[in-house]
Amino acid sequence: MTPRRLAVQALLHQEQAGYANLVLDAELKKCTPAPEPRDAAFAAGIFYTAVERMPLLDYLLGQFLKKPLAKLDAPVRAVLRAGLAQARFMQVPVSAAVNESVKLTKAFGKTSAAGMVNAVLRRAAVQPVSESDFADPLQRLQIYYCLSAPVAALLYSQYGDEAFAMAASFFEKPAAAVRVNTLKTTDAALTARLQSEGCDAAPGPWAHCLLTKFSGSPAATKAFAEGLYHVQGLASQFAALCVQAQPGQKVLDLCAAPGGKSLTLAQCMQDKGQLISGEFVPGRVSLLRKAFDRCGVHCAEALQNDATVPRPAWGTFDRVLCDVPCSGLGVIAKKPDIRCKDLAGMENLLKTQQKILQNGADSLAKNGRLVYSTCTVNRDENERQVQKFLTANPDFTLAAPPMAYPGAVDTGFGTLFLPHKTHTDGFFVAILQKNH
Repeated sequence: MTPRRLAVQALLHQEQAGYANLVLDAELKKCTPAPEPRDAAFAAGIFYTAVERMPLLDYLLGQFLKKPLAKLDAPVRAVLRAGLAQARFMQVPVSAAVNESVKLTKAFGKTSAAGMVNAVLRRAAVQPVSESDFADPLQRLQIYYCLSAPVAALLYSQYGDEAFAMAASFFEKPAAAVRVNTLKTTDAALTARLQSEGCDAAPGPWAHCLLTKFSGSPAATKAFAEGLYHVQGLASQFAALCVQAQPGQKVLDLCAAPGGKSLTLAQCMQDKGQLISGEFVPGRVSLLRKAFDRCGVHCAEALQNDATVPRPAWGTFDRVLCDVPCSGLGVIAKKPDIRCKDLAGMENLLKTQQKILQNGADSLAKNGRLVYSTCTVNRDENERQVQKFLTANPDFTLAAPPMAYPGAVDTGFGTLFLPHKTHTDGFFVAILQKNH
């Protein structure tokens, strides 16, 4: 199967339902034999580019179609989107993108549409478009920057014109980073090892952090299999380091999967003490345990748990991390599905966050430290949650983070990573100190 056909089939699947990464993985697994890494990467590039740019692609295509895009046969619609994504955003020559799209149209049994696909793509591929074409700010965010109406409205209401720079940053992948497993290796040794495996690696902004560039998956190296590092973005590392877990302490990670923060906590503890890593989804608990085994962590216990429910039998903890479920509006660059969110159920989500945060606070020992974090830029989920918490819990005060990061913003209620300023995931971290 050609990479282009694979991408189109994934787009067809995506229209029906599902998370983009799972959809693509499912289509890749159907291929016999498995595609070459280069072909798989090209297919993924087409698929993800079409998903994240779909509103703008549809806008351009709509200018040259005689009937609405939605009324076209699904395979033709997917071919048009994939072809235009290649021509406009992937440096594929227009002639190649068009000709291959025509071939695909015929391969899907839609020969009668081949002429239309040819004509529409040739015109849409060179049609000028700029953000100035959209005078209305919400329309600009929705079409040019490819965000759903609810996401566009939220970002513009909270950030004003800064929302455009933020939305532009969502098209740029943040710097890839890994955390050195200090239980097994050193910064220098891992750097040399990764370079020997053909991966770029350089010191990050703090100890035991490396900025990396992998030719394939960061989890595909021998060094990863040996547990010498785990993949963890800079903002996520910052959150885990703000916990300041120490050897011999009792530490709770209430929402632990996929496990990056728990691994960092265990390493800060030098694998001494007790770390409980809770996760609501049973299937992800086994992933946590595999990660602990791979990295040689013995002080951590992965448990299935509802973080909103108190666990008095667990006793109290010196440190608690609440990396709560959130809208994910800071990681749109990594998860293009979030662009399409309708933000339904936000009130319930806010209540869940409040319950988890309060449960974490109630689990703290005297003079303990609580870290609240999210991967969103939504102020309702970030500083406003912390403000509510402090009002209800006068025995807590805000503490300063142990390190700074260029571009991160002090909101007065925590540290905010805005992707266009930090070139990281959008993230929020608040450190709450129990005073007695």
